[in-house]
Amino acid sequence: MRIISPDQLVVTDVSQLKPYDRYVVADCEFDTLKDRTPHTNWEWSSFNSYERRYGGQDLNGKRVCIYRHSAFGDQLMVSALPRYLKAKYPQALIHLYCHPSVQSLWYGNPFVDNSAISLPIPFDAMKRYDYHIFFEGMLEGNSETDQSCCYDDMFDFCGCRNVPDGFKRPHFQSRPEDYKTFNDLALSRPYLVYHLSPANPNRMYPWDQGMDFIQRFHAERPDWMVLIVGQKTLVTGTKLEVNAAGMMQQGEYPWLVDLTDKTPDFRQLAAILENAKIVVCPDSSVMHLAAAFPQGPQVISLWGLFNPNDRMKYYPKNTPLYFPSVCPHAPCRSHNFELPLERCAKAKQHKAGFCQCLASITPEELTAVVCSQAGKGIG
Repeated sequence: MRIISPDQLVVTDVSQLKPYDRYVVADCEFDTLKDRTPHTNWEWSSFNSYERRYGGQDLNGKRVCIYRHSAFGDQLMVSALPRYLKAKYPQALIHLYCHPSVQSLWYGNPFVDNSAISLPIPFDAMKRYDYHIFFEGMLEGNSETDQSCCYDDMFDFCGCRNVPDGFKRPHFQSRPEDYKTFNDLALSRPYLVYHLSPANPNRMYPWDQGMDFIQRFHAERPDWMVLIVGQKTLVTGTKLEVNAAGMMQQGEYPWLVDLTDKTPDFRQLAAILENAKIVVCPDSSVMHLAAAFPQGPQVISLWGLFNPNDRMKYYPKNTPLYFPSVCPHAPCRSHNFELPLERCAKAKQHKAGFCQCLASITPEELTAVVCSQAGKGIG
């Protein structure tokens, strides 16, 4: 983390940085700022000498700040930490700083004073905390072959030992307004949620295989609805977009509800997932949000670049599908938004544009697993 100060007003996607005021930002944030402001002179220094890293001390009566920049999935994983700390130290004051694009995820969260605080972090404010917990690059930067589950790494980083497994899952505080989209749907039948497209396209199940699965599932369970969620912009011109949108327009498939690009507020997905019977999704924010509801859906998760135990080891209602034998480099744990093609080329099969481990999950296999779960007293 660095302390930075510009010599003129700088307008960012977060807010405005005032001239000669000091702010605390991650190294990567500062590098981006410098690239975008070639005519601005920056003063900067390391925050290291000011950092009071938390290492398991008693927090009662203390002030602690947590930093996690963005990404809904990462925010949800980090949400486990303040919940645990407040359970152990109820008199602690915990603040969390994040990008405004994900701030709404924290609305109503009692463990962080009912909301997160938007970046940037003023340096003077940071100095007033007794302890700092900076997750700078931690969740998106670990690609080691012997890495632990993200939850174990996160708690170990803070000096929290012997944390009960029940705390190693996301916390989400529902609000009445979160149920609007769900209530408007007025669903009267059991339904499955299929997550079409995570933020990172490398973790996406092939679109044509996804549509094949949806049709197979409906043939097996015609009494169920299927809701498709995600971002249609990532699948423009694909077979799946044509099928999903076309079927809805023609009214041929009343059992299919296309919600792609129709839940711009991520919180609107919470009630939809909470009341679903089954969720089929890749390694994504939807998977983590579903895990926030202990009495919620059974999740069938689809894996490629990462090992399931990297992220969902402690999600009891999650059944992972993962076939690493397809690729000698699996799991490659690539966090980039472009596939490591030189490794993908060595997989046993090849489907252009997709992780080969994900592509190896056949619609037939996926349908069999999902229908098995649908028959366990939840249909």
